[in-house]
Parts: sequence; C-alpha cells; structure tokens
Amino acid sequence: MLWSRTCAYALQAMVRIAALPEKEYVRAHDLAFYLEDVPSPYLSKILQGLAADGLLVSQKGKGGGFLLAPGVRDLRLLEVVRRIEGSGYGDACVLGLAKCADETPCPAHHAWKPMKRDMMGMLDSRTLGEIAEKVRDGSYDLQRFRRLLPAV
Repeated sequence: MLWSRTCAYALQAMVRIAALPEKEYVRAHDLAFYLEDVPSPYLSKILQGLAADGLLVSQKGKGGGFLLAPGVRDLRLLEVVRRIEGSGYGDACVLGLAKCADETPCPAHHAWKPMKRDMMGMLDSRTLGEIAEKVRDGSYDLQRFRRLLPAV
C-alpha cells in the first residue's frame, strides 16, 4: 500500500518546488539535479503529468519551468498522494491481495492496520506547505537542495 517510485519522486519535487519563493519557476533539469537518482527525462514527464492534473503550473521558454498551482501549498499530503496514485489510495491490501478486510484478513492485515491508520493520519494532518516550510527553515537537512534556495 505504500506509494510508487513515481509518487515518491513527485512528492520530493513538489516539496522542493513549494520551498522555493512563490512564483519562481524551476526547470525540470535543474530540479532533477537535486533529487536522488531520478533521470531528468523521467522527472520531466512526472512534472508534466502534475501540471496536467492541476497541481503544478508550467511555462515554456526562457524563465519558464514549473511552480505550484494556486492553492496546492494548502493541500494535505494525503490529497496530493491520492491525486498522484489514484483516489482509492489507502484502500488496498499491503500484500496486494484482492480480498483483504477485517472479515477476510491477509496474513499481515492485523499488524498492518494500525500502522496504515497512523500513516494515513500523518498524511492527512500535514500540508505540502508545512513540509516545505520545514525545508526552508532548515528543520529537514536537504543539503544538496539548499543550493537551490535563496540565501537568507
């Protein structure tokens, strides 16, 4: 039930974009340099998908790139993940079984259920902007990313 690699890259990129000054576009190529092991063409495709879904705004040409769409900074992480992974995110069995519920549990169901509840609660209790602010104020040590941020 965890998310895909695409979702992980999308979340990393969106947090980094959200940590930049508002209305400052960042190019996919520049952003890819600061993400761990993500090829620039793959990230570009992810960012284009996020723009098509209304999470990012894209602008072509000199001075262009990507930035957060209005209101996205206030989205809860769970909503962002569901927009990337699909609206049913969180409903699936951790082992990927078709039938898994309290009545028909998989071998991991009862151990996973409280962890899943906690994870979903955490994702629903934090916004993208809150996480981005932790990056900006140094609470999260993203040393390589710091080069992208303006000096304070």
